Amino acid sequence: MVRILPFGVMVIVVILDRITKFFVLSAMKEGESISIWHDFCCLSYIKNQGIAFGLFPAYKNFFIVTTIIIVCILLYFWKSISKNNLWLQIAIGFILGGALGNLWDRIAFGSVIDFIDIGYLNHRWPAFNLADSMICIGVGMTFIDFMQTKKKS
Repeated sequence: MVRILPFGVMVIVVILDRITKFFVLSAMKEGESISIWHDFCCLSYIKNQGIAFGLFPAYKNFFIVTTIIIVCILLYFWKSISKNNLWLQIAIGFILGGALGNLWDRIAFGSVIDFIDIGYLNHRWPAFNLADSMICIGVGMTFIDFMQTKKKS
């Protein structure tokens, strides 16, 4: 039963990612920005052909192949996770869900749909999406698990 946890988390992340991106695609025009909380938090529809921060936009096919390879490695790794390590199982689900959500965009639209825009005045963090957030949280959780495991040994 516990072995299905990463799969369930992954499915939930992909569904939430699709819902949020569907909202952006259906309610906004590319480049449009809507203030959510003053200037600090906005919804800003941006197409990102690169990776984090829009880096390397000319390598779309490379990112598709790389993402598929990473997903396969994570699926292989998933089998080796202890049934009792719920933390790491959830982390893998977050990473898989985020990776698949962005992969979907790359294949379907040729770019990733980013829309979470935070910052103050001209000091903005590059726009990102739910899938990006889940990947970062999952990687952070994996790092914490690694550090705790290392500390015990």
